[in-house]
Amino acid sequence: MKRKIVMLVLSVVVIASFVAVGCAPEAAPPAPPEEEEAAPPEEEEAPPAPPEAEVITWIGQSALPAGMPVSVGLEELSDRIAIASGGRLVWESKPAGAICPATEEWKAIDKGVLDFCAGGGSYTIADIPFGTTMSQTVGSKLPPLAFVVWEQVEGRDLANKWYEKMGYDFTDVGGLQGLPEGWIHLDRELKGPSDLKGLKMRCSGDCGKVLSRMGVGSVYCPLGEIFENMKRGVIDAFECSNPAFDWDMGLYEVGKYYYLNPTRAPFENYQILVKRSKWEELPDDLKVIVVDCAAAETLYYYSRLVAANAEAIQNFKDYGVIVDKLPTSIAEAFVKEANKYLEERCAEFPSLAEVLGSQREFEQMWAELYGLPA
Repeated sequence: MKRKIVMLVLSVVVIASFVAVGCAPEAAPPAPPEEEEAAPPEEEEAPPAPPEAEVITWIGQSALPAGMPVSVGLEELSDRIAIASGGRLVWESKPAGAICPATEEWKAIDKGVLDFCAGGGSYTIADIPFGTTMSQTVGSKLPPLAFVVWEQVEGRDLANKWYEKMGYDFTDVGGLQGLPEGWIHLDRELKGPSDLKGLKMRCSGDCGKVLSRMGVGSVYCPLGEIFENMKRGVIDAFECSNPAFDWDMGLYEVGKYYYLNPTRAPFENYQILVKRSKWEELPDDLKVIVVDCAAAETLYYYSRLVAANAEAIQNFKDYGVIVDKLPTSIAEAFVKEANKYLEERCAEFPSLAEVLGSQREFEQMWAELYGLPA
């Protein structure tokens, strides 16, 4: 009996343990292994930025005061170059006297004080025999636009060849092309060549040399000094430029008579000279930009003066200045003396002989082909 009781108790314990196991909560499944946090993607290195384009800055000067056509033309050319080059080439243009004495810009370029200018030409005549031939050949019959063509096809190359041969560190890359200049301003009437004798006249370049041979007391001064010199009696006659220039400079107040004739200065060209050693270092695309912008400004400058001259002549007349044509006898005497003077100079200076010879051949061709001036 006792044994049965023990067996019964054991059975109950076994059954109870099975029941307990069946009622126990299911074990949680094992946690999945933690995923490693993905590393952020490596940033790709940005390609190096292209170097900023080098900005080349040049300093230059006009041979005339601020506000005058040449100074305005040089400023406009500088603006065109900056825009066309995308700012890579900057020309800082100053008026006469800002950096070096007026009319001595070409010397300043040679010495490294300036990088470019609008000037040269007749202002160089004391050192460069053909200088005036590049700006206003005395006694020439070559009209202004025909001069531009000659300069483009041959003249500029000849001049630059001689500048280098003579040891100057500048080169001609363009020009501001004007019209024939007025012949003379003074306070007395002219009737013939004898009336020129004894005049104290402001004149420059070959013009001054020829007039001296005709009895004129030739005096040189920069254009900006003409007004005061007339007022003070330092001079009693002067040549300046074309009518638009002369009017803008207030020269209607000094000189009752204003005579017009193209023989003294049949064209007027202010050379765009640049420092040759720096020019040679410029990239080719910038050289093209400078030359093309200068060629464009030549035409714009010329066109503005054509319109301005007509207005200026009327302004002179309205002010009371007697505007007249130069007596034919004076014009003929001047041309005759100019030709003699140039022939003598050509015999002495090979540079002038070559440059002037080229220009005269072109002048003859122009006259034979077209007959009429441009």
